[in-house]
Amino acid sequence: MSPRQDQVSFVDETFQYFDAFRTTVDPDAEWGWYINAEWKPIEHWGIELSYTDGDKHASGSADGYFSLFFDGVEFGDVASFDADISTASLKFYPLDESCMVQPYIGGGISYTDFSEDGFRRSLRDELAEVGLQGNFDMGYSWGYTWQAGIDFNFGRDSSWLVNVAAVYARSVTDMRLQLLDDVPPPADVEPFFESYSGDYIYDPWMFNLSVGYKFSF
Repeated sequence: MSPRQDQVSFVDETFQYFDAFRTTVDPDAEWGWYINAEWKPIEHWGIELSYTDGDKHASGSADGYFSLFFDGVEFGDVASFDADISTASLKFYPLDESCMVQPYIGGGISYTDFSEDGFRRSLRDELAEVGLQGNFDMGYSWGYTWQAGIDFNFGRDSSWLVNVAAVYARSVTDMRLQLLDDVPPPADVEPFFESYSGDYIYDPWMFNLSVGYKFSF
């Protein structure tokens, strides 16, 4: 899974949404696992459901990050997160079903769920030194997907195949950073010291190598 490299402009939610700072979100490419099921109702066409679970991404660097407290300080690997992607696609196979090599193209809708998101320990330690705690969270995203791939059948009468494919998923989500006082305030006091948010374009490419089994019923 290879995410897009992108820059996020954060606004300060505490002070009427003026631009607060910019940060580079550049998560590393990660390995993961992938599973799918496909139904071919007629020749040349297939309907596919798939799920991809990637490893945890480490991301982010910022110059003057939270500059109110860390003026001129540069941070790297600010946060980490998981991204799980589900897709539903319609696929077209141009060749006859008797061909042992079956290229295809497809497109459809995608859903990305971001989980296990949080600040990395180095940043949490920096915040603790000035009496603050921090939250980092991301939402979810609906988008579109398209793909191209090839099935290699082991034989004309074999049910087993090997697949290689490149899959793209459109994924844009809200990224939120929050600073809280280290000591909890009274119940009638707003707990957030600062809150920042910005749109993050994840848009990963996924390159798959898989083994499949065909059957009819």
